[in-house]
Amino acid sequence: MNKKKDNKLIIFGLIVVVILAVIAFSTKRDDKSNINYQTMDSEEIQVAMEENIDNMIKNELSKLGERDRMEYYVSTFIKDIENKEYEEAYGMLYDQYRDNFFPTLDSFEEYVKSKFPKLCSVEYTNIERNGDIYVLWVTIKNALSSESPILEMNFVVQENDLNDFVMSFSVI
Repeated sequence: MNKKKDNKLIIFGLIVVVILAVIAFSTKRDDKSNINYQTMDSEEIQVAMEENIDNMIKNELSKLGERDRMEYYVSTFIKDIENKEYEEAYGMLYDQYRDNFFPTLDSFEEYVKSKFPKLCSVEYTNIERNGDIYVLWVTIKNALSSESPILEMNFVVQENDLNDFVMSFSVI
């Protein structure tokens, strides 16, 4: 009878130790994600915040299917154009494509200002995949006017990793 009590006590003790170890491990892991901004200068804070945002975006993208990720990348590009963040959008372009069609940021900015509406309504009509290259058929309309011309474009997206991609699009 005492042996049974001793065995139960040992098992109970092991369970308590395992639970405490799990709690200690999860607390230690959470400490790494909590950044102490008080000890940082403004540059370090900016870098830490950008890394944190990038990790959050990657986490969300990891939950999406490939079509949704490609649509996210194209919509990010279009939103940058709408927000007049031309340098950000320009940086998403595949190097050779950019060099061939838009050798300067000014040439890219001039093109998108003349072709893209100020506020875009985007419809993704089809997607095809060839390895790590995706082609999306996209219809872009002016969200403010139904009488404006409709842009039908193809976007080619190469995904290297989550939130690491380059793209090109059909120049019209």
